[in-house]
Order: sequence, then C-alpha cells, then structure tokens
Amino acid sequence: MVSDETLVRFLPDGPQPQPPVALAVFWSRSEYQTMITRWPRLTAVLGATWEACRQRTERYCVLVDNNGFRARQLPGKADQFEAFLAARGATEPSEEDLLAYPDLRTVDVSAMTSWPPERNALCWCSSGAKYKRCCRPRGSGVPE
Repeated sequence: MVSDETLVRFLPDGPQPQPPVALAVFWSRSEYQTMITRWPRLTAVLGATWEACRQRTERYCVLVDNNGFRARQLPGKADQFEAFLAARGATEPSEEDLLAYPDLRTVDVSAMTSWPPERNALCWCSSGAKYKRCCRPRGSGVPE
C-alpha cells in the first residue's frame, strides 16, 4: 500500500511551475458516499468515514505544502471514476486505480483549486460553508 507520504502526483508534460504543483483529489461527502456504496473495499484507501477521508486529503496537502510544493485540489466524481475504470478494463477498483485517477492529460485545470483556501473563501471540501467555519477549525496542521 502506498502511504500518503510517498505519493506526489505532478501535472503532466511541459515545464512545471515554480514551485511545482502536486495534485490532491478530494471526494465531497456525497461523492465519498457514492464511492463507498459502489466499492465498499475503498474504505481501506479513502478512509472508513467521510471525515477520515477529509483528514487524509488535508494531511496530504499539508505535507505537500511543507515540502515546497503547491497543492492543487481537484474534486473527484464517482461516475467519472467509473468511466476511468472502464477505460482501464477494470470493474473492481484497486488502490493503484484510485491513485491513478484522473487521467491528468484530460483534466480541466479550471476545476482545480489552490490549497489552503483563504479563510473567507468557500471550503475546499464542497460543503458550501466558508473555510474559516468549516475545515479550518478542525484542520490538521494547516499553516496560518
């Protein structure tokens, strides 16, 4: 199993911006639930609860940031993940499939958001609340 500390995915092809950008796919509460309902074994990779999944994503972003990279977040979509699996010829996703999603050559970069968000910006977790009232208070090592 690949640990959070060892995986950094970079944007594809061409020169990397300075500092380099690392991708973090996050699953909103509803998308997480859809993923776990379809593929219950993914709790081992995503987390047993949505809160655990949210914390993993945030820890990854903190790790990336603390190591000189810029984290860019991209919302994961269960239906797009299923299409991604079909294109790979897989029906039951493996950890490698989850880590390879999405195909970065087809990503709409305008859907990516920077991390950490400004405190008055909408929260990265897709709750619709401001970051300062949502994930920031329960953050794991989020720099001020």
